Order: sequence, then C-alpha cells, then structure tokens
Amino acid sequence: MQKTWIIFYFILIATVSLGLKLYTVDFTVLPSEDTFGYVLRGIAHNNGDFTEPPRKTLGWSIFISPFFHMTDSNNFLDYVNIIRGLGLGISIITIVPVYLLSRKFFDAKYSLCAVGLFAFEPHLNHVSGQGISEPLYILAIILSLYFMLNKNSNYSYLSFLTIGLLWWIKWNGIVMVLVASIIFFRNFKKTPKSFLKYLTCLAICLIVVSPMLVERNEQYGNPFYFSHNQLVFTGDVVSIAADNMTGVEYSAFDYIEDHGFGKFIEKFVLVGIYNLLFTLFKMSLPYLIFFLPFGIIFSFRAFDQERKFIQSNWILILITLSAFVFFFAILPDKRLIYYVYPFLIIFATISLQRFGEYGLSTFSFNEKQKKLCIVGIMCFVLILSGLYTLGFEVSDPILNNEEILFAETLENKFDGKILDAGYTLKGMHYVHVTDPLGVFKNYKISQDPGAYYLFEFNSENINLMPTKLYAKSLEDFIEVSYEYELNYISINKKDVMVFYPYLGEIYENEAKFPYLTKVFDTENEGFEKLKAKVFEIDYRKFYQPNN
Repeated sequence: MQKTWIIFYFILIATVSLGLKLYTVDFTVLPSEDTFGYVLRGIAHNNGDFTEPPRKTLGWSIFISPFFHMTDSNNFLDYVNIIRGLGLGISIITIVPVYLLSRKFFDAKYSLCAVGLFAFEPHLNHVSGQGISEPLYILAIILSLYFMLNKNSNYSYLSFLTIGLLWWIKWNGIVMVLVASIIFFRNFKKTPKSFLKYLTCLAICLIVVSPMLVERNEQYGNPFYFSHNQLVFTGDVVSIAADNMTGVEYSAFDYIEDHGFGKFIEKFVLVGIYNLLFTLFKMSLPYLIFFLPFGIIFSFRAFDQERKFIQSNWILILITLSAFVFFFAILPDKRLIYYVYPFLIIFATISLQRFGEYGLSTFSFNEKQKKLCIVGIMCFVLILSGLYTLGFEVSDPILNNEEILFAETLENKFDGKILDAGYTLKGMHYVHVTDPLGVFKNYKISQDPGAYYLFEFNSENINLMPTKLYAKSLEDFIEVSYEYELNYISINKKDVMVFYPYLGEIYENEAKFPYLTKVFDTENEGFEKLKAKVFEIDYRKFYQPNN
C-alpha cells in the first residue's frame, strides 16, 4: 500500500475518531474526582511541590504541569479543559504507535483495520476526554511492547526506559518490568552478553523511577509503598480511602486468619477472576465481541504471525491482568484495565485477516472484492461504535449547576465534617478550590501528604470538611463517626448503595433513625435533578435513646 494512501486513511480515521471523542466531552461541567486531583497536583508541581501521594503516582500531573505554567487564569475549569484537551490529543496520536505495533503482526491493510478498531472503540473515546492518565498510560504501554518486539535487542533499552515512565504514570506499571523481563529472555538468546544487556535495561528502568522510589521511602519508610496494597484484603474498597484506616495494614494472611483459607480463595480468587472476565466481556461490546473469540482461537495456531510475537502479546495480557484479580474482587472498575485494548485488538485483527485472506477465498473473491468486504466490515464497526457512543450518559448542565449550588449552600449553612454517601459532594471540591477566586493556584500537596486533595490550604475559607470513614455496619459506622467527630452525612437517593449499603435505607425511611436529624433536602429546596438529603448525627440519642 502506498504511503500517501496510508496517510490518507490515518487522517480519515483520526478525524472520525475525534468526532466520536468530542461527542462524549462537555467542557463546561465539573470533572471527575480523579481529574480534580490531577489538576491540583499539576499546579502544586509548578509551586515546587513534588510530594508523593499515597494512592497516586505523579507521572500524569508532572506531564501536564508545564502546560499549566503557560496559563494564567483564575478559572479552575480552564485548567481542567487543558488536560481534557491533552487527553484527546494523546489519544489521537496513539493511533500511530498502534499502527506500528500492528505491523509486527500484519501487513499495512490489516494494520489499518487494527487502527480503526482502536480509534473507534467507544470506551477509549469516552475516557480520552476526562482529563485522567489513561491515554498517556496506553500510549506508553504500546510503545514498551513495540520496542520489545524489535528483532534488534538494542531496542530493549527503549522498552525498559518506557516502562520506567509507565511506572511513573500508574503504579501498576511496575508489573511491566516482569512482563518485559520474560519477553526479553523469551525472544533473545540466553547468552552472557544478553544477560548483561538485560541488567543494563533493568538499571535504566530503575534509574528512571528512582526519584519516585526515593521520595516514597522518605515519606512512608518503604520505596514500594502504595496504600492500595495495605488494605485491599479488608474486602471493602471504602477502606482504601477512609481516614480511619490511615496507617492500618491488613494483609492476605490477616484475612485468612479471620475468615479461613477457603473464604479467601472464594472472595479474592474466584470472585476476582469472575469479575475480571465479566468486565472484559462488557469491554468487548459493541464490536470486539464478534472478532475476539475467533482471534483468540486462531492465535494458538497463528501461521501468519511470528509465534514469539503472539506469545509476547499473551504474556503481557495474562500477567498484567493477573495483577488485578485481587482488586477486582472488591472493585471491578473496567477503567483500570483499558490499557489491554490494543493487545486484545491484535487478536481481533487476526480474525479479520483470516476471514479476509482465507474465508473469502472460498467464495472466489478477488483482491478488490476482498478489500470492499473488509471496508464494509469496518463501516459496520463504525456504525456500532456510533450507536454505542449515543448510549453514553451525556453531562447534564442542570445537574452540574445544582451540584455546585448544593455545595455552596451546605458550605454557608453548616460547619464541621461531612461524609459523602453517593457522589453528592462533587461540587464541594469545586467550591473549596475556587473561593476566593484563583486560590487554587496556591495549592501544595506537602501540607498534608496523606490527603487525596488538600482542602486545608484554604482552611480559613472552609467551613465544611469532606471526610471518608470505613465501617462494616451502621452501628459500627456511628461509633467510628463519633470517634472522628463526623457531623453530617450527605446521602444520594440512587448511588448510596455503591459504597455504603447500610446507609441505603436512611433516605427513604428517615423516621426509623431518630438519632439522624434531616437538615437539608434538595427536593424541598426546589432542586430538579440532584436528589440528596443531609442528616446531622445526634450522638446523644444514639448512645442514650431513652433520654
């Protein structure tokens, strides 16, 4: 295929992909909680603060900080939209590495099909404009495998360099060190020279990540400290972010001691694997589901692809997904494994290639007819992608404004600590970082290195402090709340069951809980979309119900 045609298809695919991505982005509404954190940390870096958060790495926030440095605005959403735009741009650029990786497996024609499958994927298009680290992570992991699959072993240096950057972007990038090590010794001869080259590659990776490891060691006493690892075996995702779990460690051995080995296998292995497989099934919709099963089968006898490359693809998928089995037992969040799409698409494209090159030959299709059929399939893929994209929940400006109004009202009416049960306080983050105007530009992480974001930097203007607490039951929750001086609970009508199922009944049956006094109800205040109630905890009535 001529280069001019390849460039033309690149431009066409990128244009269509950008249109699908932009449909899912609203540049006028509040971002997700993670995006708030990335923006604030990016600003903190420009203020000279590179403190390591316990549950995030700094790769994405460091990457975006120079773009913030070129901006001088008092509008927080301007900074949010900068990283939304960066995510979109990186996602579009990534189609080039996808093509280069695909060329390790296919000719130009089917590599362009792989690019289309990637560029039209609705989940990736949706996440690309949210301002989070996934687009950069996906770009880096594609490059790491691409360099590793080069027959010139000197490219391994670039692979391990990229893995170091990958580790900076997301903590789970550490698993790619193992993946690349296995692939290195699988693809290259085991000689003293190759072993020395591997040690050099490993040293390059460690040099890249050493500033992060040194800083984590200074802050937490362990260079490999990551708070998720300390509490995942509690079996409840709320414990990971809860204030009352700071400094607590609960290992797999602790869970086995409390519940038995059989329960451990059931909870963290069987449930984790089931959730992981079911999540992959949902991710394969709307169109990969048609190609992946056959592609996986064909990959076991892939005579058109180099066997070592197919095995390398399998190694990456299986090892990196295995690292999520325990976590998916408590939170099957598909966003965590979006990085696997490019490598699943390799298998899906094998199906297209087999069908185009061999299946159509049984009908005596000539080359022109084969190309038209493949184009027709890709058009069908695009239609499915468009229809699926239309099904994404579009941002609601009315709800967005009500979330901000709700936060402003609570901030003006109440003092103390408040717990968010069901994403009701999304606007609170925005209120805290924008009052007074432009105050967020003074943000620094280091004043409270354990905080997800830091509200204390603006403490003189903050009356109501969001907090998170972990408990196994309502009674236990009230006791923990008393210890941590929680004043209010904000409950969402529809989302409370996600993290606090034992608070679910309170919204509809508030009379059953005399120690909870309703102090705000959005329905009574004329809110149209946001359905939330705020309750004040009366500890005297809880501990002395007859008085």
